[in-house]
Amino acid sequence: MAPKYLPYFPKPVLGDLVNGKWLPVVGAGMSLNAVVSGGRKMPLWAGMGKQLTDELSDFSATSILDGISAYEHEFGRARLIEKLSDILFIKDAVPGDVHKEFCTIPFDIVCTTNFDFLLERQYELTPRYVYPVVDEEQLSIDAGNAGTLLLKLHGDLRHPGRLVVSEADYDGFLANYPLLATYLANQLITKTAVFVGYSLDDPDFRQIWHVVSQRLGKTRRMAYTIAVNAKPADIARFERRGVKVINLPGSKEKYGEVLAATFRELREYVRDNVISASKVTEEQPLRELLLPRDATTRLCFFSLPLDLLPFYRERVFPVVEQAGFVPVTADDVISPGDNISAKIDALIDRATVMVIEVSSDWTMAEFRMAIARLNASDKDQSQRKPFQLIVVVNEKDKEPVSVRSLRILRRPNVLSKGVEGFIAELGGALQAIAEATGVERQAEPRRLLDAREYRAAVIAAMTLFETKLRERFNKVPWPDARRPLSMRSLLDQAFEGQIVNRNMREKVDAWMRVRNEVVHSSKAISKALAVEIVNGILSLIATLGL
Repeated sequence: MAPKYLPYFPKPVLGDLVNGKWLPVVGAGMSLNAVVSGGRKMPLWAGMGKQLTDELSDFSATSILDGISAYEHEFGRARLIEKLSDILFIKDAVPGDVHKEFCTIPFDIVCTTNFDFLLERQYELTPRYVYPVVDEEQLSIDAGNAGTLLLKLHGDLRHPGRLVVSEADYDGFLANYPLLATYLANQLITKTAVFVGYSLDDPDFRQIWHVVSQRLGKTRRMAYTIAVNAKPADIARFERRGVKVINLPGSKEKYGEVLAATFRELREYVRDNVISASKVTEEQPLRELLLPRDATTRLCFFSLPLDLLPFYRERVFPVVEQAGFVPVTADDVISPGDNISAKIDALIDRATVMVIEVSSDWTMAEFRMAIARLNASDKDQSQRKPFQLIVVVNEKDKEPVSVRSLRILRRPNVLSKGVEGFIAELGGALQAIAEATGVERQAEPRRLLDAREYRAAVIAAMTLFETKLRERFNKVPWPDARRPLSMRSLLDQAFEGQIVNRNMREKVDAWMRVRNEVVHSSKAISKALAVEIVNGILSLIATLGL
C-alpha cells in the first residue's frame, strides 16, 4: 500500500530521518493522545492552566503562565506539584496509539518539555531501553547509546526542584541550566528539529526557540512542525519564526489517528532505506541486505560484546556459514556518525536468525529490540518473515528472567578450551532452522521475479545455487568446520567432478558477473535477463539433483 502521509514530508527531511539527523521535540499535544479511564482526557497547556486558575479566588490571569505562577505563590510548590499530578493523571494515564507508533522509530535522542512519564512507559512496553535525562550531571554519562536518550528539558514531576513551570522557572532557565541549553543547541547545530504536539500559544515552544536563537542566531537550521489541517494563518506564524509546517490532511478530531499512521509510515521508511545509506564492508551480507524487506534472507545477526567478536569470527562464523547462513555484526554496517539504533533495528528486521550474548547493557538493549520483533510476529504472522532468537549465556552466569522462555545456549567461561561442544550445539540449532526455512528459500527467486523485483530475483537465485552447491561439496563435521568454499571454488569442484559441463559453467560464470554488477552498482536488470537467470538456475538445480 502506498504511503498516505510521507509525500507531505520534504525529501531532505526524510533524508535527515534516515541518516539520524532528526531531533524530535515532543510537546503537550502528544500527551493529549494518552488513554485515561472513565472517558477522561489529558489537558493541553491551556486546559492545565485553567484548572489551576479556577482554584484562585478573586484572580484574573493575564496568561496561562501568569495563572500557574499565581497558584504556586498562593499555595506553594509542593501543592502545585500535587495538583499537576492530578491534572495530568500521572497514576492513571497510559500511552496511546500515537506513543506506541512513535516509540518504534529508532531515535537515538528525543527531547520533550512534558512533565509526564508517558514516553518512558511506552519505551519500556515497546520494549526499548530509554535513559531519561533531567539533570545536567547526567549529560556526561554515556548511557543513551544503548537505546534512546530522552532529554526532559523542563524536568518532570519526580523532580520538583528541576521543574520549569512558573514565570520564575522560565526566566531563569538559561542562567540556571546553561549546560542543558548548550547541549540542546549543540544537537541543533547538526540535527533538524521536528516539533510534535506544539502550538504557537505554548510557552514551551517559545522558550525552546529562544534557547536555539540565542545560541545559534541566524545560523540555526530550519526546523519543522508536524500539524494536521493547519490554517494558513497558523502556517504563516510558524514560518515567520523559521519553522516550516508539514501540514497533513485530516480533521482535528482524528489528530491522533493521523499522527499514529504517520509515525508508522516513517518507521517503515527508515527500515526500507537505512541500509542503502550504509557502507557494508562484507560481500555476502551486502548481497542479503540488497534483497527486499519481505524476502527471507540468510542473515544471522550476532549481537556481541566487542571482546567476544574475535572468538566468534574465528571459531563460530565458519559453522554459521556451514549451516547456510551469512553471519553479520553491527561492525559490518555501522560507521562513525551513523544512526546506530536505526541500523541495529534494520539488521534485526532483515535477519532470519539472531544470536545474542546477553552480557552487557548494549546487547540487552538489542535484545529488547529483538523481543519487539518477536512480539510483532506473534500479533500478525501473515505480515512477518520467519525470525528465530538464540540467547547465549556464560555457563557460570544465571540467565536473566526475561530470556527463560527462549532457546538458551551456554558458553564456556574460558574461551581457550572446552568450546567445541558449544560451537557444535549452535551449529546444530542453525542447521535445524536452515532446514525449516529451506522450502521457502527455494521459492524465493520465483516470488521475487513475479513481484518484478528483478535485481533481487537474480541475487536470490545465485545465492540459492551457491547454497545448493555448498550442501553438496562442503559437508564436514561441525568441530572441523572451516570457512566454506567460495562460489568460484564450488564451481571448479563441480566442473572437475564432471557434475557441471563446460557449457553450464560458462553460463553460470556469465550470470555471476551479472549478479556482481547488481550487488556493487545500481545497474537495472531487464525482465528478460532476470527470467533467463532465474529459470536457468532453477533448471540447473533440478537437472543436477541439488
